[in-house]
Amino acid sequence: MVYDDGRQYQYLESLDSARTAGPGDGRGEELQLQIFTEVLMTLALGREVVVPQSFAFDSFGFHRVAATVLRARDSSAPGEHPFRLHLFGARSYEEAVAGMLARTVDPAGPFLSLLLPELSDPAAHGLDPGEVREQAADFDRLLSAEWLDPERADGLAVVRDEFRHLPRVAARPPARLYALGELVVAAVDPASPMGRAVADLPEPYREVHATLATAIRRLGVDRPQAFHHRSRLRLARPWPGDAAGRTPAEIVGGPETLGLVVEFVDTLYNLIVVDSIGVADTTLSTGQGLDDGRLAARATAQELALAQYRHRAGQTLPGPDRAGSGPLFEVRLGATAGLADDRVRARMAALRTDAGDAIAALMQARAERGRTAESPFWKGIERLRTAEDPLAARKALDAHLARVAAVLGDRTGLAPIGGLAIELVLTAAGAVGPALATEVWRLPGLVGYPAMAAGAVGNVLYRKGKDSVARRLSTRRLACALGRVVDLRS
Repeated sequence: MVYDDGRQYQYLESLDSARTAGPGDGRGEELQLQIFTEVLMTLALGREVVVPQSFAFDSFGFHRVAATVLRARDSSAPGEHPFRLHLFGARSYEEAVAGMLARTVDPAGPFLSLLLPELSDPAAHGLDPGEVREQAADFDRLLSAEWLDPERADGLAVVRDEFRHLPRVAARPPARLYALGELVVAAVDPASPMGRAVADLPEPYREVHATLATAIRRLGVDRPQAFHHRSRLRLARPWPGDAAGRTPAEIVGGPETLGLVVEFVDTLYNLIVVDSIGVADTTLSTGQGLDDGRLAARATAQELALAQYRHRAGQTLPGPDRAGSGPLFEVRLGATAGLADDRVRARMAALRTDAGDAIAALMQARAERGRTAESPFWKGIERLRTAEDPLAARKALDAHLARVAAVLGDRTGLAPIGGLAIELVLTAAGAVGPALATEVWRLPGLVGYPAMAAGAVGNVLYRKGKDSVARRLSTRRLACALGRVVDLRS
């Protein structure tokens, strides 16, 4: 999507605060790598990352990547702003944060902070509830609380400084926004558009929908409001309204089924948010995993959520689309490396740290905004945006990616691969063998263009993408997420 100000925005589901790991979480490096590669891909394609207020405040994953990117920006292009804030029901970032902090102690409409669980249950963390309540009433006092570790405090401060005076995204919400619980329970109603359409879907879709329908009915279709606070699905606490006091996993029949419900509900939530923004393409991604069958089921749950949202929004629903279902993101390590080796985590961290110079160089190239005629970076984006036919688009894409690859340096590769998908590759070498993190996007509007020769530059880049696939043949997968890029209103 391109709007009146000429800017393109990207919404990343991976930034979801309900998904991102906090300090000390063993999954932190894999999740952070996914966020980092998606942000880097967004910036390389001339887009800006739009961040809703709840993610801006409560997503540990966003805080970590924002600190990395913004500090690289400060050293090379201080006037560049790669992240843009979406506000809903607030006039400023600080007003939005004040509202969320107030809700942490509101039993009627609680905000369950995943970044700051101490706010919702101080006693469980050995803190005085009255003192924590006073700290939550003032952002500055919260940042100086003794129990708040430096990493979380730093992330909160960096993001506040960036968004304090930055104009919000000019949103274009639809005429009607649907409540999350309403969408969830309607998806399992046999009389609903989704219920009527399921019979015509392929078998894998029917199977996943049947599993979701049974689980959601067990959780209670007569209480759609229980789904509004989706973080409760992740908590080992009694589900609202359950007479036996069972947890969500106990009600639905185990963690695997609950994982499908979480995937479905999370996707619906993110679709509601991105539609309320109305000016961004969306990178949808499943939770990470290694089992291909479970990943495929999660991707199917995600596609069903997308279909449900489009049905309710009155859109014509195309047939099931799994062309972009994966892998969207992968982390791989040299096949000879022992997965239990502590150095594996260091290699994954190196994939991000080694790309620090690439971020600074990319920020410098993007800082030439407004000088399109002289800027190779923005000239390439403009040629891609105004391409009148598939061949012109392919040539423009190849040329732009070649320029950006030169800017990013040796540790970061960027190239088109089959079907005009774009692959970003981060590499790091070390004692435990090569490490690779890859991100593959198929952009709306380019997906339908046929693969074709586009001159010497295109051929060289295509071979480079092929080489990256060959390198992975001698590597072992550490993490994987499926997904695709979607224009929700197309």
